[in-house]
Amino acid sequence: MSRLSVLARELWRNRGVPFDRFQAWRRPDRILLLHIPKTAGTSLRRMLQDEYGCRMVYPGDFHLERLANGWYRPGRDLVQDFASLPPHNVLAGHVTAAVADLLPVPYRTATFLRDPVQRSLSMLNHLSGILDTPVGKLAADPDFIAFNIADFQTRSLGAEGICDAYDIPAADDRMLARALERLETLDFVGLTERFEESCHLFDHRFGTRIARFIRRENVLRPAGNELAELIPIVEPHLRRDQVLYDAVLSRFNAAAA
Repeated sequence: MSRLSVLARELWRNRGVPFDRFQAWRRPDRILLLHIPKTAGTSLRRMLQDEYGCRMVYPGDFHLERLANGWYRPGRDLVQDFASLPPHNVLAGHVTAAVADLLPVPYRTATFLRDPVQRSLSMLNHLSGILDTPVGKLAADPDFIAFNIADFQTRSLGAEGICDAYDIPAADDRMLARALERLETLDFVGLTERFEESCHLFDHRFGTRIARFIRRENVLRPAGNELAELIPIVEPHLRRDQVLYDAVLSRFNAAAA
């Protein structure tokens, strides 16, 4: 920590103002992190903790240890209980993009998307461990696929109202259209496959320096080619997600040019 930062910390301690609140005031722009599972969101959240301080990301590791099951709070809770949330620079959750419209204060919005097939395989691998169930059995369960895999990223960006993507039974073309429209209002959309490049673009957009802290955590498929035999099973359920991803890839390439 720089000498200036130490002096600032002591100044605000002596004035009786908690330093984490001072940090919140110092950076007035709040960021809403729409964490779509298995898109490197955990890595990004922890990099933002390094940037702002662990307690200034809600819920970050500090808070998750104290929340039920160590999970994010539902989107409905974040909206209804907003007044009771601790001071923060970043609000994170497995919430739909529509939640940004319902919070009582404005947030700048950020999310990452991932190749739909690779995200789905990673999700299958992840839930296989949690549920202690073979991935083949999960992939063969139509209800499981509909709930956890089918056009999940489209549901995350295109759903309406206060909800999480898991609350939505199925995506349709109207939901895809809303997801594509939502791309125009999000402040930042990164790509998991181009994580380092995305972090530099994130810094440019938000004035942060998270690229200094680049890490890859909670990576369950390090080689990237595990479970390839399941691709023919999951691919038919990802048609809208593929359209959405292709649109983001096109925009990303244009922004990076």
